[in-house]
Amino acid sequence: VVCPASDMAKVTRTGVVPYEHPDLDWSNGPLQIRGARNETVAFQLLLRTSKDLGSSDVSVELETPSSVTANQRLQPGWLNQSIFTAYYHPIDNASYAWGPPTPVLPWPDEYPDALVPTQSTCDATSQAQALNVKVKTTARTNQAVWVDTYIDKNAEPGTYAQTINLTIDDNKLSLPVEFTVYDTSLPDKPTIDAVGELYRSYFLEGSGFDITQSEWQNMAQCYQKMAHAHRMVFIERLPDLLTADQLDSYADAIAPAMSGELFTIENGYIGPGTNTAVSLWKTPWPQTIDGVNYAGISEREIERFSGLAEIWDELVINRGWTDINYFAYVFDEVDGPNNNGDGTLPREEYLALVHDQMARVQQAIDQGSNSTNIDLLWTSHSNPSLWQGDPLLDLTGKVRLWAPNASAADTSFLQQRIDAGEKAWFYHSGHPAVGAHSINVSGIEMRTWGVVGARYGLQGQFMWAVNLGSDDFPYRDPQYRPDETRAGNGVMVYPGNQLDKIGYQKFPGPVPSMRLKSWRRGLQDAELYFLAYQQSPVAAEALIKQQIPRALSEGTGSASWSADPADWIDFHRQLLELASQP
Repeated sequence: VVCPASDMAKVTRTGVVPYEHPDLDWSNGPLQIRGARNETVAFQLLLRTSKDLGSSDVSVELETPSSVTANQRLQPGWLNQSIFTAYYHPIDNASYAWGPPTPVLPWPDEYPDALVPTQSTCDATSQAQALNVKVKTTARTNQAVWVDTYIDKNAEPGTYAQTINLTIDDNKLSLPVEFTVYDTSLPDKPTIDAVGELYRSYFLEGSGFDITQSEWQNMAQCYQKMAHAHRMVFIERLPDLLTADQLDSYADAIAPAMSGELFTIENGYIGPGTNTAVSLWKTPWPQTIDGVNYAGISEREIERFSGLAEIWDELVINRGWTDINYFAYVFDEVDGPNNNGDGTLPREEYLALVHDQMARVQQAIDQGSNSTNIDLLWTSHSNPSLWQGDPLLDLTGKVRLWAPNASAADTSFLQQRIDAGEKAWFYHSGHPAVGAHSINVSGIEMRTWGVVGARYGLQGQFMWAVNLGSDDFPYRDPQYRPDETRAGNGVMVYPGNQLDKIGYQKFPGPVPSMRLKSWRRGLQDAELYFLAYQQSPVAAEALIKQQIPRALSEGTGSASWSADPADWIDFHRQLLELASQP
């Protein structure tokens, strides 16, 4: 049995495949997939055994799409497709028992998340359009096949037909799909910065930690291509300050991303932002100041940031990287509601010390950076508006890059800071502020991130870790610690070099997750909203407010957005229609 599903469906190994939308109903004709130029659209095929069949291999082949309209020609590369098979993770501790109450799908169970590609993700030009899948022999079990379709910027608007051929033993089934390309294009440079942090470098990829080695540099570039294809940037969490030689090697490794050269077909890249440089970058300084035991830093340490900024500024100027926004990630959640450093100071005195030192670190950076603007990133579980008016605690005028968690993201305060020329991001939390980032939730949850960002005009969003799973069992234990109840927390990509541990052929390179692609889906929705707003601001604003009535600090009670995939499919179509108006 073959059941179509949207990119929002999260069906367990033995779960029932839901009916989501008439566009995904073969009784109405071909599957209807819609998108803009420079957009990636996705759908799933759920292969399900109705009885014990013995050992059966299923071959899934995507034929080259053809034009439905006679006067249109399908050029090579207009619809570039990648095909994946889902791995089902045993999820047995997933109540999301952190922060605000956030409903999750039932557990324990086996949920799909890692999407194993046909070939290494380090070279998109080598991705095959065929896949062999072994269907589990137990009756009534599911195997998800995921299809990504990138619509090239040069694609002509119109409708294109495709046949998906499934071969099971000697039996062949042909499944029809139609792609409608709308007359609008997503921008190459993201409007919303989406940032994910890389931990442990590329240890699990077999590339080690040595920045001066080609193995490390090649893998760093591979991961950056994965990020770019999902309208994101991955940042390195470096444990130590780089030596002069290491900094030169690091600069050589990131240079193709900073120029855009990395994101070309010659370098194995196909996707949005072709030949387009990254929009922002983190300075390669260690983030070692944590809120748990923070007791202040010395004058010498504060002054050191002036010298570090001067070195980075010189590198930026010499390399010609002046069109990129830079930020420093030094302090992390040092002033959260429950933080009191090492406990030697009363809470108010501790906060005053922390905020003063933040301001002075930013001043030192500004003193050394000269022509390069480097914003000190502020992350916290505290609502910064609570300190307004207090001369010792108020961060206004001290912070330029605000990143509270979604529940602490005070929409009114952050809008004031944006109006003042500063930047406002948010990061994970839970309902009713923003969708959950765990494995056992639907694809709607991470999709909300981009739409919430567009709804409130925030310029960025931050995922604290994207590859921090278990060293020994990265697929079986996909979270940063065993007792974590947010399944998948810390993991958005998996190490391809460890695929043999779950029965696949291993190859170095990042394996994407369903949640990474859900995040991408929301970021693309945001871009479509901005395009729709240019064409019809009243209708576009009404549409996005209908889709996200309340979020961030305005959220109350349960989540305000719809949990019905049909509403999100219609939302996407309406954005496309508004954005493509003449």
